[in-house]
Amino acid sequence: MQRVLFFLLAVSILAASGHASAAEKAAETAVTQIVFAQKLVDALGWGEGLPDKPADKDYIAILGGNRNFKFEAEEVFDRQSDKVVVRDYPLFGAFSGKGWIHGPTSQTAVHFRVFVPISGKYTIRVSAQGDSQLWSVAGKAFSLNSGSKLKESVLGEAFIPGGILDFNAVIPPGGAIDYIILTAPSYAPVEPLAGWNPSAPLTGGALDEITASLLALEPLLPEDKGYVKKTVQADSISPTPAGFYLTDKQIMGKTVAPKWLRAGYAPATLLIPIQTESLSVYGIRVHFRGPELTAGFASRTATFKGGSSFDWVDIGTFRLPKGANSLQLSVSPTGGVDVIEVSRKLASSADYASLTKSARSSDSLIKPEELDSIIKSLQDKFKERR
Repeated sequence: MQRVLFFLLAVSILAASGHASAAEKAAETAVTQIVFAQKLVDALGWGEGLPDKPADKDYIAILGGNRNFKFEAEEVFDRQSDKVVVRDYPLFGAFSGKGWIHGPTSQTAVHFRVFVPISGKYTIRVSAQGDSQLWSVAGKAFSLNSGSKLKESVLGEAFIPGGILDFNAVIPPGGAIDYIILTAPSYAPVEPLAGWNPSAPLTGGALDEITASLLALEPLLPEDKGYVKKTVQADSISPTPAGFYLTDKQIMGKTVAPKWLRAGYAPATLLIPIQTESLSVYGIRVHFRGPELTAGFASRTATFKGGSSFDWVDIGTFRLPKGANSLQLSVSPTGGVDVIEVSRKLASSADYASLTKSARSSDSLIKPEELDSIIKSLQDKFKERR
């Protein structure tokens, strides 16, 4: 009897080992997430923003969609030829980073080289000191007077292609530069819901989530009726944001909250804390008044038309991580913000599979022989990046 038990135990161990080996072998031959990311970037023609020897992070940066870049002048100027020195004390006021660059007693040119992963029309801001500055960025010329202290100013706008960007500035005697900022509205990230895991096998579930983000399908996810919508009152922000004042006047249409925030005679911006219980997909609505509202998270914002009376505007669907998120709202002069409403979408594997109309199970592994046809299908369906 004992021999029989030992025999059965040995057979079960061998069988389990065989199953494990088969599963491991399938995982080893499956397409990894980073291989898929590389193929997708190449197929969509987004590779212009890749360096000569791209790393995984370069592909992920392009798919991430961020177009908000800050470059510290002391880190990106030409140390070999430029006749400037790096200072690390506040001679012209506060500075960011490790220091700032200071020109000699004569007018001098400063050359910069930076890397921009995603092309677009960028707003260029610089923190500098000195008058009669001359800048040349992406084939456009700009002049700037910054005064006697380091001060951030808008230089202008220019279309900047993805890749290496060489530009320069001519600064006056004793002039200084602290940093350069390039900003454009960011795109929605193209990625699995939990983000990229480069070495992980690409599953059917992850592919559905990537597909939904690429094709901007997530607004079509069904609403989670079991989720209690959150309502955040603008008047709960303390202290009252600069540029706003609190009022209870009902002359602009009926408000939801007893009091609301109204801007003065200049455009004003406030940050609304949005607390989420889990990583998921959320819909945001804002009750506001004014000619227009610019709203979004980080640099992914959009502008919406409004009117003289309070009305609701749906500002979009966002993937938000668990915890505190900061919603940025900018209104026109005398515009106002009443309340913000947060709803949640159903975002299970089954919901994404239904959305993308895929026939794969969420835990199925994508095989190398499937890759080209999947990429081709996405190419055919893709219209524009949002």
